[in-house]
Amino acid sequence: MKNLWNCRPANFKPLLSFPIAFLALLAILFSLQSCRKDITSLGLDLKDDLLNATFTDTITVIAHSVKEDTLNTKNLIYHYLGTIKDPVFGTTTTGIYTQFLPEGSSANFGKSPQLDSIVLTLRYAGGFYGDTLNPFVIQVHRLTEDMYADTATKYFQNSYVAHSSENLTYIPDFKLYPKPTTKIKVDTLKEAHIRIRLNDELGNLFLSNTSEIANDTKFKNFFKGLYICAKPLANDGSMVNITLTSSITAMQLYYTNDSTSTSFSFLVKETNATRFSSYQHDYLYSNDNDFKNQVLQGDTTLGKNTLYLQAMGGVKTKITFPFLKAFEGRNIIINKAELVITNKSEESIQYKAPNRLGLQGLDKDGKAIFIPDDAIYMNTAYFGGTAQDNEYRFRITRYLQEMILPESEKRFQFLQPSLYLITDRAAADPHRMCFYGTDTNHPSRLRLEIYYTEY
Repeated sequence: MKNLWNCRPANFKPLLSFPIAFLALLAILFSLQSCRKDITSLGLDLKDDLLNATFTDTITVIAHSVKEDTLNTKNLIYHYLGTIKDPVFGTTTTGIYTQFLPEGSSANFGKSPQLDSIVLTLRYAGGFYGDTLNPFVIQVHRLTEDMYADTATKYFQNSYVAHSSENLTYIPDFKLYPKPTTKIKVDTLKEAHIRIRLNDELGNLFLSNTSEIANDTKFKNFFKGLYICAKPLANDGSMVNITLTSSITAMQLYYTNDSTSTSFSFLVKETNATRFSSYQHDYLYSNDNDFKNQVLQGDTTLGKNTLYLQAMGGVKTKITFPFLKAFEGRNIIINKAELVITNKSEESIQYKAPNRLGLQGLDKDGKAIFIPDDAIYMNTAYFGGTAQDNEYRFRITRYLQEMILPESEKRFQFLQPSLYLITDRAAADPHRMCFYGTDTNHPSRLRLEIYYTEY
C-alpha cells in the first residue's frame, strides 16, 4: 500500500497487530450486537428524535496544544518544498532527501563524451501554500550517508542524513519564483516543472565513472543521493508540491559524443529509491505570545482561549475528559456523542485551514491508537472530521460508551479518557488552524455534545 499521506504519527500503533489481531478487534466490536442490552450501538442511526434522550454539552473538557513528537515522512508520493513565515506559527522550512537511480540497467556514454550540462528537474504536483509571488532559494547537496529502503528503517520529519556543505546549483543561491501551473516544454513533453542546472563537476563525475552506473545497487554505493532544501528570503515565502516519482523528476545528464547530442536520466524510482521530507519549525518567530507560551512554555491554562493545529510534524492538541467517572455505576446508554471543533482563524489565501482533521486515542503508555468509532467503520461519513460551515464534528459514541463502563466490563482497558486532535494527511499537507478553546462562556468553544438515555 502506498504511503500516500501517512497521516498517522511515527509512534502510532493499531489497537492490535494487523491483520489477525485487527480481525479479532472487529469480532469483539461486532459481538456487541448480540448482547441483550446493546449499549454501544443503540441510537447510532437515530436522527433528531433520539428516543427522548437527555442532551448535555456541559461535560468538562480540558485541552492544550503541544508540539508533535515524530511523524513518518518516508516514501511519500508528494513532497512540499519551500519556506513559510507565518504570523502565528513562525517559520517552517522544508527539504527533501532522496536517492536517484539510473534509468536503465547500464550506461554507455561512448569513448569520449563531452558534457553539455546536468539539470535537476522537479515536477510540480499542482498544490502550493502561501503566496507564490514570494520567491525562495533552493540549494542542492550531495548525500554522504546511506539511506535504507528496509521497513525497519524509519525516517521522520526531523531526521537528518549527512550531506556535503557544498551547494551543487550552477547558479549560487538559485532563486525560484514558483509557477506550479505553468507548463514548460522538456524534451518532447510539456509539463509544469522546475529546472535547476547543477554544476559541471557533478556531470563530469558521472561521465567518467560509467562502471558505477551498472545497476541500482552499485550506483547507490557510488552516489548516495541528494538533499534538496529551501532557504528563506526577506518575504513571507511559499511552498510548492513536488511529485518525485514522476518521470519528469530527474537528474538529466546532457552530453555530446561524436558530434551527437544525447542524454541520460537518473530517476526517483518508486519501488527502489528511498526518499523522505524534512520539516523544520521555528516558533520563536511567531508574533502570537499566547501560542508561544502554550506550545513552547507549556502553559496549559491558555487552552481555554485558543488551541492550535499544524501539519508537517508541527502542533497537535491533547483533549481530556476528566470527569466521565460521574457516569459510572449508572445505567446509561450513549445514543450519540460528538466532539465539536470550531475554526477561529481568519480566512486567508496564504494560510488555509485543513479540509479535514484526524482524531486518535491514547493507550496506557500515551501512544496514539485507533478509537473504536474509527477502527470499526473506517468511514469518514460516519466518523466525521470534515470541515462544514467552519466546524468539524467527530462521532465518538462507541469510544465514550467504553469510557463510562465499569472497569470489569471494559473491552478496551488500555484506552484513556484523552484524545489527540491532529490535521489529516499531516505528513504531506502544510495546513494549520487556530480554533476556539474550552472557555465555557463561549458558544463556539471546544465541546462534547452527548445524547444519552438512562434506564
